Amino acid sequence: MTEILESSGSPRFCRGLGRFVPRMMTDRGGLLLCFTVGFVVRLIPELLAFSSPIGFDTVYYALVLKNGVVWGSWTSVFTSSWLLCGFLVPAYQVTGGDPFAILKFAAPILFGLNVAGIYWFARKMLGWNGSLSLLAGGFFALQLASLRISWDLLRNTLGMGVLLFALPLIKEVDSKRGFVAFVFLSMLTVFAHEYAAVTLFVVVLGTLFLHVVRKRFEPVMKRLTAAVVPALTVFVTGIFLRLFPPLAGTALGFIDAGDCSSGSAGGVFFLVNYLQVKSAIDSYMTYGNLVFAVLVLFVVLYASYLVFVVKGFFRNSTLDLWTGLLLVGAFGCLAMPFLALEYWHRWMFMLAYPFTFYAIAGLRKSKVVVDESLAKRWRWTRNLGNRLMVLATVILATAYLVTPVLMMNFNLSVPSVTSTAAYFSTSPTVPYEDVGSLAAVFSWLDGNMGGDSCVLLQHAFLSWGRIYLDKSRVVVHFEVDAGKAEAVALENGFGKMFFIWWNVDIGWYGVSVPAGFVPVHSVGRLSVFERVG
Repeated sequence: MTEILESSGSPRFCRGLGRFVPRMMTDRGGLLLCFTVGFVVRLIPELLAFSSPIGFDTVYYALVLKNGVVWGSWTSVFTSSWLLCGFLVPAYQVTGGDPFAILKFAAPILFGLNVAGIYWFARKMLGWNGSLSLLAGGFFALQLASLRISWDLLRNTLGMGVLLFALPLIKEVDSKRGFVAFVFLSMLTVFAHEYAAVTLFVVVLGTLFLHVVRKRFEPVMKRLTAAVVPALTVFVTGIFLRLFPPLAGTALGFIDAGDCSSGSAGGVFFLVNYLQVKSAIDSYMTYGNLVFAVLVLFVVLYASYLVFVVKGFFRNSTLDLWTGLLLVGAFGCLAMPFLALEYWHRWMFMLAYPFTFYAIAGLRKSKVVVDESLAKRWRWTRNLGNRLMVLATVILATAYLVTPVLMMNFNLSVPSVTSTAAYFSTSPTVPYEDVGSLAAVFSWLDGNMGGDSCVLLQHAFLSWGRIYLDKSRVVVHFEVDAGKAEAVALENGFGKMFFIWWNVDIGWYGVSVPAGFVPVHSVGRLSVFERVG
């Protein structure tokens, strides 16, 4: 299989698919086409949602834009993924528009960057021809996992987009231009997102290690070592500052009830004991619950084309290291649940990147794309099972793209059919029908809170509250235990408390209104409750 892939530039490799692609299409044209496909695909749910934002974390990004702060302190340069905000905050300040409108265009642009990056990685790292690289970009654009990352994990999306252009430069650091480009893109990767940075270093350091073990000391490896040092220095500095943070003040008007446990193992922030973690997303009563969650999510994401991944697997040192890291991140919690990488589900989502290349190789090997005439190529009586698996993959992605319509009209989505809804941001923290009521509810609350009062906000409402409430208003934040938030407020001397929640039980987040709180103002299904007695 390796020989077939390495010879993919030959005319015999994908003559059939080549008929759909202009023979003289340049890499620039391929990049532009893939970017356009990604942008248009990702724009669909944004348009279907109208003025409502998409995804849980999107509200947080809107808050960052409104605050206009890229670095909260000097340590943020090393400890935060600030690159995205470095682009979006100035754009918001220049336009002065709605922060959600800025984000509606940012998400499709970032996804387009990722689809173009898939094309570039296939061309420059794997040596595939233009036709097959375009097919890889198109397949990536229509996957449930890749769309999930783009939904609201915007920093993650940016980091992976930059990474896809950085990794092929490993082969070009022997030139001055390639060396400078790698240093630049590796630094951007570190500033874009931690997971992309970890992937970069695992691939680069793993490559260097393999060359040492094999006693292949080419000069290019020395240049690669020098090229990765600046980014690695910044990354290690960030880890040190997180483990040993300088003294910092408490955010004004913000009190954390501390009702959740990060499950941090041994005080290391990126290692988790999943049997102790307690949050709105990760909370597992038993090891069996954890196993069930991991396996079900994997099946939902990849079962439709896993056969092609297995059949198309080929050896490539970069993909070997990349895939190995992601498998450890996604499934390590099953082998060592008390000491595993945080957010196993995010590592699992990112398997879409290497799986795309294996799947395309599998499609080629399964002759779903064959070197025959146009009529025979698309004759559905051949390889019907294989073609149905491809169709199932596209249908799942399409169903996710129309999530705003499904949630608005039926409160239903692909993840909610299974037990994986917590890992998919199917709506902007609240059902779409309640988004319009949020501003009115918080506007009333802002006008009726005094200096001696506070508001208890569950995590889903936190960013909304900090957007619409005056900065002087005191917020007590909690995730699962409203009673503990009330107790913390009492400890801090607040006798007058407000609470925002639904006035009908919609079954979200497993939280109910604490006893002693009565509704004082309602807009639609949302109400402001006040503590009495």
